[in-house]
Amino acid sequence: MNIQNAPSADVIRSLARTMNHHRDTMIQDLVALCAIPSVAGESTDEAPYGRETALALDWFLNRAQSMGFRTVNLDNRAGFVEFGSGTRLVAALCHLDVVPSGDGWQTGPFDPVVTDDRIIARGTADDKGPAIAVLHAMKDLMDSGYQPNGRIRLIVGLDEERGSSCMAHYVRVAELPDAGFTPDASFPVIYAEKGLCWFQIIMPASQSADDALRLAGASGGTSPNMIPGHCELSFIKQDQTRTTEAVAGVIGHASTPWNGRNAISQAMALAARLLQENQSQHPFVSFYQQSIGAGWRGEGLAIDCSDASGPLTFNAGRLELDEKQATLTVDIRYPVTASFESIWETLQQRVRPWQASLKLMSHIPPLHVPLDSFLVQTLTDVYASLTGHQAEPVAIGGGTYARTMPNVVAFGSAFPGEPDTVHQADEFIQIDHWLASSAIYREALKRLSE
Repeated sequence: MNIQNAPSADVIRSLARTMNHHRDTMIQDLVALCAIPSVAGESTDEAPYGRETALALDWFLNRAQSMGFRTVNLDNRAGFVEFGSGTRLVAALCHLDVVPSGDGWQTGPFDPVVTDDRIIARGTADDKGPAIAVLHAMKDLMDSGYQPNGRIRLIVGLDEERGSSCMAHYVRVAELPDAGFTPDASFPVIYAEKGLCWFQIIMPASQSADDALRLAGASGGTSPNMIPGHCELSFIKQDQTRTTEAVAGVIGHASTPWNGRNAISQAMALAARLLQENQSQHPFVSFYQQSIGAGWRGEGLAIDCSDASGPLTFNAGRLELDEKQATLTVDIRYPVTASFESIWETLQQRVRPWQASLKLMSHIPPLHVPLDSFLVQTLTDVYASLTGHQAEPVAIGGGTYARTMPNVVAFGSAFPGEPDTVHQADEFIQIDHWLASSAIYREALKRLSE
């Protein structure tokens, strides 16, 4: 992101002051919400995405109702908060589910820590912090006596991190907005998002029993959209003794692989070296080294491509390997002008010689909203008027709720140049930046609903 689009510290503080009367209650609300470990869990009739996600939704709707909003729970898959009246609907879309905590935390991921300038916990940046920022922006509008032309609604979902089936449910049972945004990315306005695909590469993993060293097991990663921070290898020597090797990486978001270090890729490089030193060979390790290696653009599989929205990104997110089979779960983000059918056909051709197969888990096509649309132009003007920066709309590799329904784009909440801690250990938000984003959302909701 162009650092030139970043507001000055003075501008951030000035915007934050306009929401300072909400500061204490916003912090209290975010601490309470982030203490709920709303990672997807076992599905039940009452809680389709697990008990903790339902608890997060219940807390959020109860809190909003206590603030004077109308609230609706949509089968513990999603819910919404709104005020105003009329047919026109302006909405913000946020999610209350979070990715697993992962390794490397200096504090408890679900024991929020508040310092002078930040709040540290899983979900502070993605996406509970932005949800609280929008909630209080709406509260400030409502308390000021503002009467929107229609209704202003905050929609919250519980399955964004695993593919957004929560918003698919919302689309089936509830009303689509006439205009809206999701504060689940960065400023300025994001008019395009790359295509997103999760798939598995499944291949035989049997190794010659005569080898001096055999790879008996490998396990790494927790979620396809996270750069894995840990991978463990298990080896068997000829005398049947077992050894293990643990490899540490750097966790990050799959859409920005250059910001992390993939533990699975490092583990496969280590396995290749140890096997070679023992004149041994493993089919999956050979495949990985030749077809994936340390790269993140898919070059070894011949799917690398790029356009104005950026390059294709390839993240080996999870690995499960035993002495019979290896299953690698992959996240790719591909440019908006690329053909998914062509990428998928190339992948199939490339894995076939290794006796491997592909299993498509999910695919979300790219998003592209015209630059001259009312939505993009209005939000661009809001950002410019409040920050003093005429920032051009941008494209990203991240996947947001903007893809799930028409007339929605991503807008914030991270400012250009702000540290990116999404999906990382010690995730945090800077309090002044958070309050400033709330001030921007207050104006955006007002302008969209005039």
